[in-house]
Amino acid sequence: MTIEFPRIGEIELLSALHDTSSSNAAEDQNEKLQLVEVVFISAAAIATYHFCLFSVLKVVYSPVYNKNDKTNFKKVAYQLTNLSVNFALGVWGFYQYFWNVPSMKSVGIVERVNGFPQFAIFGGLQVGYNLWALPIGLLIGEGAPMICHHLAVLCVGSISCFAANGFRYHAPFFFGVVEISSVPLSIWNISKENPEMAKRRIPRLSAAARPIFALSFLLFRVLMWSPQMYDVLRISGLLGWTCEDNVCRAALACFWSTATFLTILQFYWGQLILKCIIDPLIGKGGDQVTESVKKTD
Repeated sequence: MTIEFPRIGEIELLSALHDTSSSNAAEDQNEKLQLVEVVFISAAAIATYHFCLFSVLKVVYSPVYNKNDKTNFKKVAYQLTNLSVNFALGVWGFYQYFWNVPSMKSVGIVERVNGFPQFAIFGGLQVGYNLWALPIGLLIGEGAPMICHHLAVLCVGSISCFAANGFRYHAPFFFGVVEISSVPLSIWNISKENPEMAKRRIPRLSAAARPIFALSFLLFRVLMWSPQMYDVLRISGLLGWTCEDNVCRAALACFWSTATFLTILQFYWGQLILKCIIDPLIGKGGDQVTESVKKTD
């Protein structure tokens, strides 16, 4: 991947976006109100689903619940909710990305920035999802990287959902496709928190979750992520450079910095996963690296 300097006319095209971003104000306002509804309805629906799962677990496993650490039941309900939401987002994003999103080369720079309004809902769903996940993650003691991850997604998701220049061309990939790797991660997390149950109820699924997670993470969140994010960071940097006021600069600086943080986080987790794969092959113990990967969730 080579560093690209601005092509002829790109700066002028991006500068013009600041002048046209407020056209059709009434229609834009109505669309934003609908997206606000998406955010809060999705957050409420996920919270309700999570509460129902937790209640069912308490009833079905009431003897164990009364004797054991109740935090474990909260974690299992949280991971099952994550699994369900990530599966839905992943499947929908996969369909949109591979069937309805044109190739990057065929889409102009302006359309990649402020086009594809039909994909704004991806950002809205992610904002709603993380509005639920952030307080629950704090409640069950999620690691600092994941808490920061939730905050970063709230930032980039809000801009993608509500800003006129929301880079929505990439929304099905970043807010949909990449979540596929989180499905086997949830299964792995449930299995490692409940090893006896995993061996008794889902031994094959539990054994398969770890390698499937590793491969899907490296594919979607490292290999496919890199060219997509390079395009986003490059264009958002150029767009920020053409801003005419500090509000615009601050919004794009927030977007650019949090997107960069998310990328560094993916690469950090990716190198931990690679070490888990490579170290046993060259005779090094993988337990310490495996524990490092576990602590990130």
